[in-house]
Amino acid sequence: MYDESIGNAESGERLKVILHQIESGEESVVVNYLEMNEMIEDVILAASGGEERIPCRSGETKYMLPVRSVLYMESVDRATFVYTKDGVYQTPCTLQNLELAYAGNGFFRCAKSMIINIYRVSELKSQSGGRIDAVMENGEHVIISRRYAKAFRRELRGEE
Repeated sequence: MYDESIGNAESGERLKVILHQIESGEESVVVNYLEMNEMIEDVILAASGGEERIPCRSGETKYMLPVRSVLYMESVDRATFVYTKDGVYQTPCTLQNLELAYAGNGFFRCAKSMIINIYRVSELKSQSGGRIDAVMENGEHVIISRRYAKAFRRELRGEE
C-alpha cells in the first residue's frame, strides 16, 4: 500500500492518494469526495484515460499538471521547468521528451532550450533579424529564435 498527498497546482487544494496493488482481479479506481469540484473532475478525467498530464513539483509538493494549462517549458542548467499562468514547476522530464510527447498538442520548439504552447499565445510581433516575439496569456514575452521562426510560421498556417 502506498499513501501520499498530492496537490492541485492551480487551486492549492490537496488530495490524499492511496494506491493498493492487487494480485488478481479487475483494476479499478475509487474516488471518495465530499463535493464535486474541478480537482475531483480532473482526477476522474485522468483516471478514465482523458487529459494528459505532466509530472512536476514545486518545493516538496508533487503535481500532475494538465497539459492544457502549460504556457511554455524551458531547460535551464540541466533542469526542466514548466510554466503556467500561476506558477513555475520543475519536471523530471527532459525538454526533448516533452517535445516528442506533446508536439501534436500544439507544443512547438521555439528555441534550443524552450518549447511553447501555441494555443496559449495571445499576441505575436515580428522582430528584427527574423525573430518573433510571442506574448503568452500571462503577459510573458517569449522570443522565437530566427532558427525556428520559419517553421513556426508554417505551423501557424497548418502546413507540414
